[in-house]
Amino acid sequence: MKELEIISGKPYRIYIDNNLDKLSTVLEENKINSKMKCFLITDDKVYKLHKDVIEKLKKSLNMELYYFKNGEESKDFHTIEGIYSFLIENNCNRNSLLIALGGGVVGDLVGFVASTFMRGIKYVNIPTTLLSQVDSSVGGKVGYNFKGIKNIIGSFHNPEFVYIGTNFLKTLEKKQFIDGLGEIVKYSLIRDDGMLAYLKENYKGILERENDKLLYLVKGCLKIKKDIIEQDYEDLGIRNILNFGHTVGHGLEITSKENLSHGEAVALGSLVAIRLSEDILKLPKRIYNEVEEVLKKLNLPIKHKVDNYKLFMYAINHDKKNDDSIKFVLLSKIGEPKIKMEVTKEQLYHAIKDSIG
Repeated sequence: MKELEIISGKPYRIYIDNNLDKLSTVLEENKINSKMKCFLITDDKVYKLHKDVIEKLKKSLNMELYYFKNGEESKDFHTIEGIYSFLIENNCNRNSLLIALGGGVVGDLVGFVASTFMRGIKYVNIPTTLLSQVDSSVGGKVGYNFKGIKNIIGSFHNPEFVYIGTNFLKTLEKKQFIDGLGEIVKYSLIRDDGMLAYLKENYKGILERENDKLLYLVKGCLKIKKDIIEQDYEDLGIRNILNFGHTVGHGLEITSKENLSHGEAVALGSLVAIRLSEDILKLPKRIYNEVEEVLKKLNLPIKHKVDNYKLFMYAINHDKKNDDSIKFVLLSKIGEPKIKMEVTKEQLYHAIKDSIG
């Protein structure tokens, strides 16, 4: 089992393994046992897929179960109200523990509930998707969507620990697995650590979900994120680089009516950001071709028509990273991102037409 320690906000550990065999030991190490009242929160899809895991946890913990409908459309205050009601009805108190079992939606919602219920209680995160394992489960950002704007309501709240079992990834549908690869490509661009070359050389084994490949990617991405968030926990400066590809990506997610997954949208947004980087920071044009080739190998999209520019621009203009102008993370070269780069609507329009359009 691999371990990383995050020293930002309240320190916590990330445990990375193929399976959950050592989870009971980790629970004991973190002083979580049958004497503590626990509340496992998941979605209906994860519940059906992993009943065995949930039943095993029930036997070792004093645990109540709650699940909601799977999907991004559940990432709203209605779902949060349901969780609050469940906790109150089952006598959750300040000494209780929430357990998030699921992808990024589950982790973000449970983390937000933990940060606000009784002004803050403990939670642990057991992410089950590639996207949540390489990104959203770590960093302390929790929250929900409001009025069509992603993650606009939220806070920072660190878990007691994060436990990653890469065997969960074997149960993902193809589209959901590929979703996480879009975020991994982002990591390969913001840090020049050879990950882009690794993706290009090992794409077949990655798509076949070989254990060593999955462990390499998960640990590699989390080491990058650990370094960044420890420098800028509250996302006031360098942590913005983690938003590479996300400005356009969020707009594409919304205008596609969720037909594009988050990772697919980030991959497309990354291509647009690379075109903008060529225009504004003189990024060499060969990099676009290299990234496009990797995206093709990983079965990620490289083209997408924006049908509703009004809604698209609404989403971008209301992105929480922007103020009076559109701000982008761009690249001067791979591994050297530049934050808060101003982009005009005309530059954005031409970059989209010259890349994914």
